Amino acid sequence: MKVAIHQPQYLPWLPYFTKIEESDLFILLDSVDFQKNGLQNRNQIKTPQGAHWLTVPVRQQLGQKIVDTRIDNSADWRRKHWQTLCQCYGKAAAFETYKKDMQAWFDGEWSSLSDLNTEIIATMMRWMDVRTPILKSSQMTAGGSASELVLNLCLEVQATQYLSGVGGKNYLDEDAFRQAGVEIVYRAAVLPTAYPQLSPKAGFINHLSALDLLLNCGDSWKSYLPEEERGS
Repeated sequence: MKVAIHQPQYLPWLPYFTKIEESDLFILLDSVDFQKNGLQNRNQIKTPQGAHWLTVPVRQQLGQKIVDTRIDNSADWRRKHWQTLCQCYGKAAAFETYKKDMQAWFDGEWSSLSDLNTEIIATMMRWMDVRTPILKSSQMTAGGSASELVLNLCLEVQATQYLSGVGGKNYLDEDAFRQAGVEIVYRAAVLPTAYPQLSPKAGFINHLSALDLLLNCGDSWKSYLPEEERGS
């Protein structure tokens, strides 16, 4: 069984979902520290001026876990994010297809960042017909940190392969994985080199939230991946 593990992100980019699709089980790593200025509470969309960050404000304390990170709802972030998406993507080909689902994200009363991200990820997976089961590390028993935690999570679900980004080469204890009988499969992030985008004067940008591809291309999103990626 091939397992992928990643922190829950806000409006993740495309490689996040292609990695989920390639795995047999995906573990949301919500039991580790929240990273300030990471992608757990923000991501980029395209505006007429170029890439633009959408950031969910959070109440942060040193050493707090993602699962314990609370959203700061004193700021009117939900209205701002929804208005920005409507302004930037209202004319996109598939906007009306996904509008109701997206509006539900911002109509909801969210206090937990992890819960918000989990809902968004599950919704976007449904749009993409990605059916990989999901577990949360906070609901599992595995302990440890860094490479040890990843390996223990794999062992808890009896994984035979761990699907990692190439950045894993910097911290994974490959010998420990080998001795435990878990093969590490490194997967580089692959992005489309072209697809129809709004705001052409801002140039083509491919490192945005997967929302950009989905809202512009709808069900045909996978046809814009390199050919070797389309059957994954």
